Amino acid sequence: MTDIFYSLVFYLIALVIIASALGVVMEKNLVHSALLMTACFIGVGMLYIYLDAEFLGAAQFMLYSGGVAILAVMAVMLIKHGDEGPRDGGNGRALRAIAVASAFALVIGMIITALPYAPAGYISQDNVSELAEMMLTEYVLPFEIAAILLLSALIGAIILAKGDGEA
Repeated sequence: MTDIFYSLVFYLIALVIIASALGVVMEKNLVHSALLMTACFIGVGMLYIYLDAEFLGAAQFMLYSGGVAILAVMAVMLIKHGDEGPRDGGNGRALRAIAVASAFALVIGMIITALPYAPAGYISQDNVSELAEMMLTEYVLPFEIAAILLLSALIGAIILAKGDGEA
């Protein structure tokens, strides 16, 4: 009974993620698309928590759902100038896009079915301290490179947003 329940919860979370991700790319209204992106981020956070990665789930909720997605919603709402009226969002390539997406899904499905299933090995009870230990010992260089890369992207965004004539 519990295996069926856990499988049902997993598939329900996956359905939320897939449906909201499809809504992001298919929605014609940018504000609705950004809100659906927030729903997708929340679904991924739920999936992390379901898979016993509480730290990643909390980071997903706080950083992506709480920060990035709300920032995207606010940016879309501030940039939107007037009402342009209804637009045709398609460019005539929908069949090609569906064909490419179907081929990609088929290849991924074949890879998944071809790989042998291996149950999870070591499952830790204290994810946060082990993650902190790995980030500050074994993976300190990639962690610092990512921090420098994010800082340079932030500085570049400020320079681009500032414009030429502003001090």
